Amino acid sequence: MIVQRLREIQNRYGFLPDAELKKLADESGVPLHRIEEVSSYFPAFILERTNPAKIVLRVCRDATCHLRGAAQLLDNRHGLPVVAQQLTQQTGQTICVEGVSCLGRCDRAPAVWVEKRPMPPGEHAWVYCQRDQPFLEGVLRRLAADEDPPAPDTDAGYLPHTNLNRGYSQPVVGPGDEPVLEAAGWSLDIYGRQKWPRDYRAVRRFTDYLKNLGRPLLPPPRELTGQELENYIQKWHPMLVELKKANLLGMGGAGALAYQKWLDVWRASSGDTDARLEVSEKYIVCNGDESEPGTFKDRELLLRMPHLVVEGVILAGLMTGATAGYIFIRHEYHEQIEAVRQEIRRAERLGACGDNIFDSHRNFPVEVFESPGGYICGEQSALIEAMEDRRGQPRNRPPELTTNGFRDKPTVVNNVETLAWTPAIVLFGGDKYESGGWRPPPPATARWGGRRLFSVSGDVARPGVYEVPIGLPLRELLTDARYCGGIINGPLRAVATSGPSGGLLPAKLPVDPKFDERKRAEAIGKIAERSAADAAFLDWFLRTHLPVGAKELDVLELPLDLVFFRNMNSAFRLPVEPMLGAAIIVYAGQVDILEQAVNFTEFFRNESCGKCVPCRIGSQKLVQIGTELLQRRNAGQPRTGAEAERLANDVRDLYRTLQLTSICGLGYVAPIPLATALTYFPDDLLRPPTGEAEVSRS
Repeated sequence: MIVQRLREIQNRYGFLPDAELKKLADESGVPLHRIEEVSSYFPAFILERTNPAKIVLRVCRDATCHLRGAAQLLDNRHGLPVVAQQLTQQTGQTICVEGVSCLGRCDRAPAVWVEKRPMPPGEHAWVYCQRDQPFLEGVLRRLAADEDPPAPDTDAGYLPHTNLNRGYSQPVVGPGDEPVLEAAGWSLDIYGRQKWPRDYRAVRRFTDYLKNLGRPLLPPPRELTGQELENYIQKWHPMLVELKKANLLGMGGAGALAYQKWLDVWRASSGDTDARLEVSEKYIVCNGDESEPGTFKDRELLLRMPHLVVEGVILAGLMTGATAGYIFIRHEYHEQIEAVRQEIRRAERLGACGDNIFDSHRNFPVEVFESPGGYICGEQSALIEAMEDRRGQPRNRPPELTTNGFRDKPTVVNNVETLAWTPAIVLFGGDKYESGGWRPPPPATARWGGRRLFSVSGDVARPGVYEVPIGLPLRELLTDARYCGGIINGPLRAVATSGPSGGLLPAKLPVDPKFDERKRAEAIGKIAERSAADAAFLDWFLRTHLPVGAKELDVLELPLDLVFFRNMNSAFRLPVEPMLGAAIIVYAGQVDILEQAVNFTEFFRNESCGKCVPCRIGSQKLVQIGTELLQRRNAGQPRTGAEAERLANDVRDLYRTLQLTSICGLGYVAPIPLATALTYFPDDLLRPPTGEAEVSRS
């Protein structure tokens, strides 16, 4: 794979020397222009002709890091760029300070990434978190003097706040001398909770089933549908039935049903003569390109519990008849990449991975694919494009990846957490997982199913990674002592319930007072056509938290359920679509919401792949509108009256256009931050900011 070879060269030199690119072209037989096409596209690749700096310090500029003072560190008048310029003049070596998109350390913001070219043997980069400007200046000065920098802040040396609420405890050692996140308390971690050795017993259970079956596990004939298909699956694939019982949704944002993806790939023909051949060319891809600002749950799973991820990939491969698995991990997670590679080697030694898994005559190799960089690679078809040595740009669909994915073969792409849940579902059953949802207090009968992880950062007492029952009210996650322990720095002002993708919701969400009994009944009835359970949830919620005639809804009462958020948008007819993702960022006090929204919008502009014109041009136009609003307001000349309404209309037009015409989700969500700011926080367009202290709090 060309991309992986380029990553190896980049890791070795800190950039891509021209001579190495020519050598790669000669060895691989790939024309140099094709290698140039790929290497010039991905942000992690640095070409020699760009005259790469000897020392580079990158400050995360997004979301929580922005809230915690990244802009001040990057200030060209008083920040780190001034020091870099002075050291360049003094030493004659180029030293650079620049902003970078989210580094995935949002719970200890601001985060900084430092490299010296070439890096010392065995080093990938130095990462520093929650460090002030004098400390970072010292890092630059020591590197400029050819001295060793201070010890970096590693992910392995930091234990985040989790459900057991033990704070920053020391790592412990579990069975087999593997490090364990002892302070997690997640039911997902079945081996840790049961005090079992990490022996891949879920894989063994499935391979034992295959051996006892006495015949190949053939996918159902294509003509089977409806109850006949259900009967076939019940008879021949009981573990796939358990996945269906669990109602496990994708944890990467889209929320697709895992069971349906696996079934589609199991049934899909990969072009073999016999479409029902038990083992045909199909693939499992774990999407570990966790790049949404505010999201860092997969960081912990990959580092502390890689066995669950690797076992989930193997199970997906065996249960769908796939031939190989890949775990795609963002390049900034170098500790996680090494942890997963070590775990794959351990699984191979145990006989759980590779050739003849547990004497079942089934082969399934797994390997790590290190990302070439870029938020867009989190989009599953762009990820596949990168794996195929092309620019990471989303595909037009159909066809879907379940029929035409990696190498144009049927492919399952699932999030890290989705796959990490599957060992527990195989061992304890889908009903056990599904029963883990939140139950409202009696006499309510509504119920939710399942559990999931959330990454929480910003103005909370204990930012961290928490496993919660699906449907838990947001209030409990943010204020309960079992979780985040309360909102700090003032009363709640806004919350981003899906990182930048969901924009910023106010503490009190305005609701149309005309949403009367008749309209409520109509909304519930439409949802009941799809799901009686979902309709029951909404009915209970409205009666409990939104009486008829109410003008606002307390955002803290919203249940943490992806399906409910989707139903809420259609039922309430909100002006801007709310979203629920894995990242929750909390903003309190007098934080400047307009400024935060512009920062969100800049992120999408910076990360747009440029393939579709509406997104490429529209995201830049949104940044221009937001920047102008900020500049005029801060100069004491805010846009008001007809001017303000014109700009609001422009944003609404862009909102509709991008959502109708963009190829992928980036264009769909890019207008949402600014749209939520203009809709829910109109006062922020008029008043000057209250001072840097409100947007740069320690």
